[in-house]
Amino acid sequence: MPTRSKFYNPATAPYYDPKTERKVVLITGGNSGIGWYTTLHLYLHGYVVYMAGRTESKVRKAFEDIEKEAQARAAKTEKPEHVFGELHYIHIDLLDLSSVPKAVEQFAAAKEKRLDVLINNAGIMGVPYKVTKDDYEIQYQVNFVAHFLLTLQLVPYLEKTVEAGETPRIVNLSSIGHNFAFKHYKPEQNKLNSFPNSVFTWVRYGIAKTAEIQITKEWAIKHPKFLSIAIHPGIILGTNLYDYWRHVPVLKYPANAIFALSDKTMGVSNEEGSLATLRAAMDPTLNTKQDNGEFLVTGGIEEKPSKIASNLEYAKETWNWNIEQLEKRGFDVGEAGH
Repeated sequence: MPTRSKFYNPATAPYYDPKTERKVVLITGGNSGIGWYTTLHLYLHGYVVYMAGRTESKVRKAFEDIEKEAQARAAKTEKPEHVFGELHYIHIDLLDLSSVPKAVEQFAAAKEKRLDVLINNAGIMGVPYKVTKDDYEIQYQVNFVAHFLLTLQLVPYLEKTVEAGETPRIVNLSSIGHNFAFKHYKPEQNKLNSFPNSVFTWVRYGIAKTAEIQITKEWAIKHPKFLSIAIHPGIILGTNLYDYWRHVPVLKYPANAIFALSDKTMGVSNEEGSLATLRAAMDPTLNTKQDNGEFLVTGGIEEKPSKIASNLEYAKETWNWNIEQLEKRGFDVGEAGH
């Protein structure tokens, strides 16, 4: 893990006043964990944040807590004139792809002129085998497919940012866990169901997280005026991603022991885990010529992902198969999909 002295410092990023310069962000799953801290810092920097989540009450509660924390931090800096951003709710259920176009319609109804940053943050990890009603393995759909569809349908708003002379950003949360896909799995193998599930759930997780890196590289190729970056936030034990393994019978004992050791030796806090996302979203030194399609790890440090995730032929295969599948299911992928 990079030393904390090299971690990205969000305070170095520009601050905005939404009344005079609207910087608009859409983030999924921002009501808890690293998404909460990502949203907090964006709000502190004056960004207009649209948080897409399944349960409105949880998102509204997150807004209240974020506003309180932002006020407290501003008071500590003795800057009573500090201008905050805005917080808005959009409904989305990543287990139901039909909710994605509806979320885009809600964003359109807000009449924002453009979208500056899309953060595909929400995810699940290491859960039991399940196929969704949209006919994808659950981790593949929640972590990757739903976000891919969301990104495709938001392309017109990202292009408006280009037309305004700015660089829109797409931030895809992957993981060091992409290495669990220890060999090349074709995208149609996302429903891999081998015994034992306690092992192969991690392979399926790796397949989904590898796809996120591959698709980031494809976005960089197909839309070079967008800055597309994949990240690994860090080993963060304070999220609810590990809840299943904390309670599963028998296995919970070795799992909790491993989690405790990992937290002590490699773990970072939720706020530290948000730094890679924040750098990808806010750092003005990043640019499309040098950084497009890159992979940032804990603290916002650039690293190389696995050879499988980096393989551009595999990336193209992932893009093409998923576009075909979404079209088969009747979803509009727009010109961006081809």
